[in-house]
Amino acid sequence: MPTPLSVDDLFRAVARSWGVLVGTLVLCLVAALGVWIVFPQTYTAEAQHTVEPISVLSTGSTFNTVNMDTEAVVATSTSVVARAAEALDGDTSTTQLRASVRITVPRGSQVLVFSVTTDNAQKSADWANALATAYGEQRSATARAVVDDLATDLDKAIKDLQAVYQAQPENSAERAATQLKLQALLDQQARLTSTPFFAGLLVTPAAPPVESNRPGLAVFLAAGLVLGLLAGSVAALATSRVRGAHTGRRWRSASVTSRRHRTPTP
Repeated sequence: MPTPLSVDDLFRAVARSWGVLVGTLVLCLVAALGVWIVFPQTYTAEAQHTVEPISVLSTGSTFNTVNMDTEAVVATSTSVVARAAEALDGDTSTTQLRASVRITVPRGSQVLVFSVTTDNAQKSADWANALATAYGEQRSATARAVVDDLATDLDKAIKDLQAVYQAQPENSAERAATQLKLQALLDQQARLTSTPFFAGLLVTPAAPPVESNRPGLAVFLAAGLVLGLLAGSVAALATSRVRGAHTGRRWRSASVTSRRHRTPTP
């Protein structure tokens, strides 16, 4: 059974083939440099848009809060992305926009962060701002559409009730009850027409990022150095073992030949 190598034996074996170690290390460093050169560069720009409550769009027991999880989904909806694509150049597709954006919500806030990643710094900023702006515009447009639909239904209900009121006898209990219902509808109409459509603000427009998302050269070189040391040590150790085996065979062959020469012929 072969004797296991000690740590000192390993170091000596690697040192005997230091050229292999150095060569492997250089190759790995050059490869790391090459990977860094061809590594794709991407840029991420962020735009922040506040989300203000709109009564006709609010759900739940209070109109002063917004379901931010829902708004994060709405921010990448087809209507928002299509509006942003229309605001940008005609070459930008909704598929490209949706694939490039990531929506996050800072904990405890009513702010949507639009993070857009593309291969160009200016493009990332433009797309992030377009998406954030489109979100605010679409939210206001949705609220207006809801109010318009409600107003149409309310106008019809008021006209129908006015017709009933006119047909009822004066000073009758029925007419008084109808007048109360009519006044309630008129009050509701007044509140509806005063509904605010302020969806929020683009509080932090995206600016073109200065640095790309590509890791620095030092990171690649460090990885190449570690890989080179590991691979080079293994290669140097294997080379020393192979050389040692060849040397042992030559030594044994020379020893046998020497003994044959010293042995007298009978």
